[in-house]
Amino acid sequence: MTRVSEVPAAHYAPPMADLGFRPFDADNHYYEATDAFTRHIDPAMAKRCMQWADVDGKRRLLVGGKINKFIPNPTFDPIARPGSLEDYFRGRNEDGVDMKSMFGDLDPIAEHPGYRERDARLALLDEQGMDGALLFPTLGVGMQEALARDVPALHAAFSAFNRWLDEDWGFDRGDGRLYAAPMITFADPERAAAEVRRVLDAGARILVAVPGPVPDGDGGYLSPGHPCFDPVWGPIAEAGVPLALHAGLSGVGHYGRFWRTGDAGGGGGFTAFRHAAFPLVAFQDRGISDTFAAIICHGVLDRFPALRLASIENGAMWVPDLLRNLRDARGKMPFAFGAHPVDQFVEHVWVAPYYEDDMAMLRDVLGVDRLLFGSDFPHTEGLPEPTAFVKDIPTFGPDETRKVMRDNVLALLG
Repeated sequence: MTRVSEVPAAHYAPPMADLGFRPFDADNHYYEATDAFTRHIDPAMAKRCMQWADVDGKRRLLVGGKINKFIPNPTFDPIARPGSLEDYFRGRNEDGVDMKSMFGDLDPIAEHPGYRERDARLALLDEQGMDGALLFPTLGVGMQEALARDVPALHAAFSAFNRWLDEDWGFDRGDGRLYAAPMITFADPERAAAEVRRVLDAGARILVAVPGPVPDGDGGYLSPGHPCFDPVWGPIAEAGVPLALHAGLSGVGHYGRFWRTGDAGGGGGFTAFRHAAFPLVAFQDRGISDTFAAIICHGVLDRFPALRLASIENGAMWVPDLLRNLRDARGKMPFAFGAHPVDQFVEHVWVAPYYEDDMAMLRDVLGVDRLLFGSDFPHTEGLPEPTAFVKDIPTFGPDETRKVMRDNVLALLG
C-alpha cells in the first residue's frame, strides 16, 4: 500500500474482448474471519497472541496485549469496494483527495460472501471469467512485527492461523482453483521447520512470508540468509513448493527512524492507508529488494538450488536496480558468489508487478516467463475487475499475454 505510478493514463489500452483462456491470479486475498487467530490457539498462549476487546465502543484487535493498528477496522465490516484507490496508486490524485473520501460508501461484508467463504469465492471467480487464484492474508501480513519480541507467541499465532486457513479455505482442495498460502515466520528455526513440514504434509502448494530481516525476539534482526535458517529453507526446497514473499510489516519499517523530522507523519511507522511522503519516496522498495539481495548474497540459493521464490504485491520497479547492483558486485567480487547472482535471480524468482508498473521494460529486463498477473482483488488498492490487468500489457503478444495472465503462475506452482 505504498506504491505510486509514473505511467501516464494514455498508456492504457481497451480491454481485450476475449482472451481465449481463463486467467489465474497470483495475488488474491480473503478478509480474515474474526476468529482466524483465535479459533485454534493454544489456550495457554491466548493472552500473548490475539484477542478482541471493545474499546470506546469499537471492536479492537489486541496483539500481545496492545491495540494493533495495522488495519484500522480489523473486523472488515463494513468494507470498501475493490479498486476504490486505483486512481491514487496510478498517481492520478491531482486534486489531493484524501483516502477516506476515495473509499466512498462502505458495504456490510455480509453482502460479499466471496470475501470470506470458499464456495462463494469460486462462484465469484466464474463471474469474473477467472480459472483460479492464489490466496494471501490481509490482516495476517502485519502480525509478525506485532509479535516480534515474543517469538513463542508469534509461532503459536501463525500455527493457529494456518489451521483456521486450511479449515475455512483449504491449502489445496484438489479442484485446481484456489490455493491458500499458510504463513511462515522464520523467527525460531526449529519451530518454523516444524510448521513448514506440518503444512506441507497437509497439502500446502505455496507458502507465504513477509520480506525483511527475521526478528530475533530481543529487538534485533537477522538476515534470512543466515545459516541458522537452513533447517527452514531445506524442507521448502526439498518439497519443491514455492515461497511467496508478500508485502507486509517487517523490520524494514525501522529505516524511517533515522530520518525523523519531529512531526508525527514523517517517520517510518505504518497504519494502513495513512501515508507520509518521505517513506513513499525514499524506501518503499527497500524491504523486498534488500531481502532478495540478502538471500542471494548470503548464499541461500547456492545451498538450496531447488528453491522457487515469488515476489507478490511488492511491485517490480526495484528489479532493474537490484540486478544492476548484483551484476556490479559480481564484477568486483566474483569470489563472493557461487553462481552469477543475476542468473540466480532470473532462474529462481517470479515477480508480480503492480498494474501501474512499466510492464514492457520489466519484460525486457526480467523476461516474460518470470512475470505474474496479480490483481490484489478485492483490496481497495487492487483492481475492481481482475482481468482488467490485461489493459496494462497492451504491447504483449497473445503468447506473452497468456504466460503473464495464466501459464507463469502455474509453472511457479509446478
